Amino acid sequence: MDETVLQHSIPAPVPSERTGQVVMDVRTIKKSLPLGREQIDILKGISFQIFSGEFVSIIGPSGSGKSTLLGIIAGLDNPTSGEVLIDGVDIARMTEGRLAEVRNSKIGMVFQAFNLIPTLTAQENVEVPLYVGKHKLSPSARAKELLGLVGLSHRLGHRPTQLSGGEQQRVAIARALATNPAIVIADEPTGNLDAKNGENILNLITDLRTQMGKTFIIATHDQNVAARAERAIHILDGLVESIDTRLERGSE
Repeated sequence: MDETVLQHSIPAPVPSERTGQVVMDVRTIKKSLPLGREQIDILKGISFQIFSGEFVSIIGPSGSGKSTLLGIIAGLDNPTSGEVLIDGVDIARMTEGRLAEVRNSKIGMVFQAFNLIPTLTAQENVEVPLYVGKHKLSPSARAKELLGLVGLSHRLGHRPTQLSGGEQQRVAIARALATNPAIVIADEPTGNLDAKNGENILNLITDLRTQMGKTFIIATHDQNVAARAERAIHILDGLVESIDTRLERGSE
């Protein structure tokens, strides 16, 4: 990685302990969908808090509701009832225009399938979120800075089909950081990667979280991924089954 970028563009590291500041407060989230004359209750009343600078995993088997939950806390879907407060403001009741502003300024999203635009280069993909709103650096300068940060300065002009899976996910992470959001939400970010590339992405996320002070929330069904987080929120059948810390899990 570009050490010059690290020295000049990243705030001082934050301590791993919670700061006490709640950046996301999820209150009694329910989500139901119609099925014929019946309805399916996907989320049945989920509540938890996320603190500034945390690395939190949301873990559960397929069908547990974790991806639905992730979409709601990222502002991509609305709950049937409940609240998602970010900096004290409920995003679950916002207009689409205001919600788009919040997503652009406060939340970065990383998807399992990368979701890069195939006709754009790595640099252009990272630039895309920067054409909305006002930002300190030009889109080009910011994209180059972030791609250097994730170790891809030599891939600026490459399109997704010219990149490996691990490299595409690095571009996706750089794109999620483009607008300098406080919270980065990732849905199975290692799900399409082999073990080595998955480990590299987890190491990158851990380093970025420490160096930049971002709050990372990762949904996964992989216990190894969840073990890297400071806290793990276990979801089962649409409810929070348990919440544990790395210390309680016996990890160093």
